[in-house]
Amino acid sequence: MRNFIRRANRLPVFAYPAYQRLFPVLKSLAFALVSLFCFQDHASAKEACLTCHESLANEKVVHAALKMGCQTCHTAIDAREVPHKKSGKAPRGLSADQPGLCYGCHDKTRFMKPHVHAAVGMGCTGCHNPHSSKNPKLLLSEVPDLCYTCHDKKKFSGKSVHAPVGIGMCGSCHDPHASKNAKLLTAEQPDLCFTCHEQKGFGGKNIHAPVAGGMCLGCHRPHAAEFPVLLHKEPMDVCLECHADVRKKPHAVSGFSPLGGHPLGEPKRMKQSRERKYLDDPSRPGRRFYCGSCHFPHGSDNPRLLRGTDFGLCQICHKK
Repeated sequence: MRNFIRRANRLPVFAYPAYQRLFPVLKSLAFALVSLFCFQDHASAKEACLTCHESLANEKVVHAALKMGCQTCHTAIDAREVPHKKSGKAPRGLSADQPGLCYGCHDKTRFMKPHVHAAVGMGCTGCHNPHSSKNPKLLLSEVPDLCYTCHDKKKFSGKSVHAPVGIGMCGSCHDPHASKNAKLLTAEQPDLCFTCHEQKGFGGKNIHAPVAGGMCLGCHRPHAAEFPVLLHKEPMDVCLECHADVRKKPHAVSGFSPLGGHPLGEPKRMKQSRERKYLDDPSRPGRRFYCGSCHFPHGSDNPRLLRGTDFGLCQICHKK
């Protein structure tokens, strides 16, 4: 039909009156034939639509609804007229607005949990292409770049980055649509953490109170941090948040040093700069010396979460 119109536009001037008289008849006949042969079912209608909108179905992942025919969603559009006539209140001739339209196929209850992703309320096409995409789940871009369109990327970078964050596995901890748990978590703490971290490493006869209470985020940041092992402060400072009284008297032994008691790992201030130099852990190369050098931070079979008992503890650093 379009080729016919192009050829007609090139007719000589003397042929215009005949063309003008014939065109309405030919136009009605052409669209009648299109309606008869191309719009008798959704599948053939889809093929007719793709003669003009071919690019919508070109990507690797194609929406199942598109395979069912364009009129599955675009029910309020009359493709027999060009430009197409649209009816109804929804844009693009859709049968309903988002997300109501999507709930015609997708289970609504999955999106109705206590905590709903703000992006869901902004419309499904904020993250998904409704026709086809080169990315899984019809996503507009790959994760985590898709997430960074709303979430500040700077909050997910630092000297210490959580492994799932580093490889873009946002969906391993968060449900992208809705969850019964805060922050859209797929499970509550500490069960969520135990999906990767072996649970027996956090047990023992004596368990650190924050660990027993599932308060992993009391000490660690979930995404990234400027301090070792995702701690939200310097290691010793994290311990002193709860154990501030340790500084009030000699720790563990008396007369061990001019300051009294065992060193806690407080940094030494450099004379020629404001930089603080931390002590190295004698028994764990590459790590700082702090409370965790003598005490397990999570759990232990020994009293006070100690890494050893009696002189065996001392010999971890002070070799024979």
